[in-house]
Amino acid sequence: MLHRDKKDILSNYMRISEKTTPGFFPWLMGVLKRIARTFGLSERRSVIDPPKKPDNRAELPAFSGRCIVFSDTDNCMNSLKNTLRFAGILNEKDELTDNLEGISIFHTGDMIDKKNPDPSVVEYWQLLQQDALAKGCHVKLIVGNHEQDIWQKIMTGEKYGMREEQVHWLNEFIESLDLFHVAGPILFIHGYPTLEFLQTLLHFKEVTGKDLNCFNADHYKRALISVNAMRQYSYVRERRRTHYLLYDVVDASRYYKKQGRMVGAVLAQLKIDIVVHGHRPQRSGVHVDYEFGKWIPKVRMIGNDTMVRSRGIGATVIRVASSGAVEIDFINTKTASEKLRRKVRKDLREPLISSCASGSTSPEDAEIKSAAQG
Repeated sequence: MLHRDKKDILSNYMRISEKTTPGFFPWLMGVLKRIARTFGLSERRSVIDPPKKPDNRAELPAFSGRCIVFSDTDNCMNSLKNTLRFAGILNEKDELTDNLEGISIFHTGDMIDKKNPDPSVVEYWQLLQQDALAKGCHVKLIVGNHEQDIWQKIMTGEKYGMREEQVHWLNEFIESLDLFHVAGPILFIHGYPTLEFLQTLLHFKEVTGKDLNCFNADHYKRALISVNAMRQYSYVRERRRTHYLLYDVVDASRYYKKQGRMVGAVLAQLKIDIVVHGHRPQRSGVHVDYEFGKWIPKVRMIGNDTMVRSRGIGATVIRVASSGAVEIDFINTKTASEKLRRKVRKDLREPLISSCASGSTSPEDAEIKSAAQG
């Protein structure tokens, strides 16, 4: 515990710095804020506390192979709720329905509009995480370039016309998001996975022996100490630097035509067969399946940004059988029908039946659950 005088000095310095030097020494300010939070010196608190994770990892809801994936909703709650109602996760009163045990809800980033961040959107996702967890439904949120852009601007003094406590709350929410998530054979990520990033994940796995998802806490979260450190993982549009691991691939077709063979080889070593991403809008409003299959033939890359904000509905539904076979349905304006509605609701709620008569878990199921719990 810090001495009282030291606490007062640190707290006073933070208050003076925020009033007199907005945008100045962002790295130092970030360090001071993290020190303050570590010792309980920060007087600001989130409007809604994030859901507390159980101490025992086994108590966390495992990814059972049944999930619905959203991308790039950009502040639009109506389209999100409309799709959740279509899938039977929300009722007509926009309340969570029963029998959600084992269902996972993913969002691969750009929940918030970077030009006009809406605190009510953050509040909705935090409440959804809490309420869903109580029903055995796991909500996993991944950072997008919109959230990263907002975070960088907050670190340099931008307040977006919000009160100080709202800015602090928004900042904490963004810092809680993971860069990616791997569940069994599926990689959930915001933008196109680059060769540099995948090679880094493979190196991490080989050197540490840890679950790939541990990379989020071990490396990405630690980079949030400064804007410059975090930018190696951000989807920058400018000319990339040699140390950047993720960046905005300007011409994806050209990039994967050149790097596809090596990308596919690294994904194979990581045992990833499917990549679900957003970031690049599909003007048709229809999902892109087997994207770049010509150059990465053994990887099912899915473009999930169907411009749901303007289309009113859109998501990917994934069901992994105990045999390892993957069934995918796309919800968009071209596919939404009563037949698909019934199928999606059935697929999300029907527990997987083990291929073993004894009821033992298959190796594929065990790997999927282990990855989700990691």
